[in-house]
Amino acid sequence: MPSVALIGGSGFIGSHLARHLSSAGYEVAAFDLGDEKLRLRFANDDYRFERLDIRTDADILDRVVAAADVVVNLAAHVRPSSFLRRPLEVVDLNYTSSLEVVNACIRHRRFLVHFSTSEVYGKANGSSEPFREDTTDCTFGSIRNHRWIYATAKQLLDRIIHAHGLAGALEYVIVRPFNVIGPLMDDVVPHWTREDNPRVLANFMSALVYGRPLQLVNGGRSRRCFTYIDDAVAAIELLIRRRRETSHEIFNIGNPANETTIADFAVLLADIYRTHCDPTAAIEIESIPAEDFYGPGYEDCDRRLPDVTKLARLGWSPRFDLRETLKRSAI
Repeated sequence: MPSVALIGGSGFIGSHLARHLSSAGYEVAAFDLGDEKLRLRFANDDYRFERLDIRTDADILDRVVAAADVVVNLAAHVRPSSFLRRPLEVVDLNYTSSLEVVNACIRHRRFLVHFSTSEVYGKANGSSEPFREDTTDCTFGSIRNHRWIYATAKQLLDRIIHAHGLAGALEYVIVRPFNVIGPLMDDVVPHWTREDNPRVLANFMSALVYGRPLQLVNGGRSRRCFTYIDDAVAAIELLIRRRRETSHEIFNIGNPANETTIADFAVLLADIYRTHCDPTAAIEIESIPAEDFYGPGYEDCDRRLPDVTKLARLGWSPRFDLRETLKRSAI
């Protein structure tokens, strides 16, 4: 089994992936700013962790990459609120510093699993067609809409990785996750500010637990496909295991069958909460303008539907429907 270095390995996806790969027999080492989520995922079991900040620890990064067979880069700013409030930090981590991971993999001839994002596809512009890895155009909003700075930084790095592959300098696979959710995602807390708004699941769960209205940005009309974390990490393990076949390819990881509007997502989550937590809960759902929720510069994608044909050809299929995904993620 190959040795795997997980950079950003104590985040939501990274901690679940570390546990999954370790259970499957891989030699796994996780690198991040802290190991809180790894401690929760591994409980009383041993795991390998070392502190690493890819923005500043160049020597450590080089050593980490050299020691591994496969390098998985999960380091990223992923909250939409940070795209608007700290755009230069978003570019620094998601592009500039992550490029150093790419360069280290080139120097040491290591296989790279690079985490891109479904956001690189940009706007659906009303199209009913799913996003396809190799043919779908990437369409973004204006420069003034900072919401797209994350997506453009990620897309530029995708293109650079692809170019290094064409030059014969890098073996890689690029993954594009679609709304992966599950335990340990974001904290549930009494109050959020505009500057640190979490992703939708934690936002809605915080509202349910602390008796606040569930806020639907622009009425919750946007459509998303929510993917359970166990399905996602199984897909990543498959891509690593069959890396000779998947090299130089891009793969969507998502569950098209779980497509829903955010408004319907809120209703379903509220029903699950009443069923399993508090049958007497008085739950309010309200609409809020995007500018009030995120601040100026936000723009949304109306639909984000993945084509997962390429992954299905390798034998992968998601196991968890939307209700089970939400129940396992929230309860």
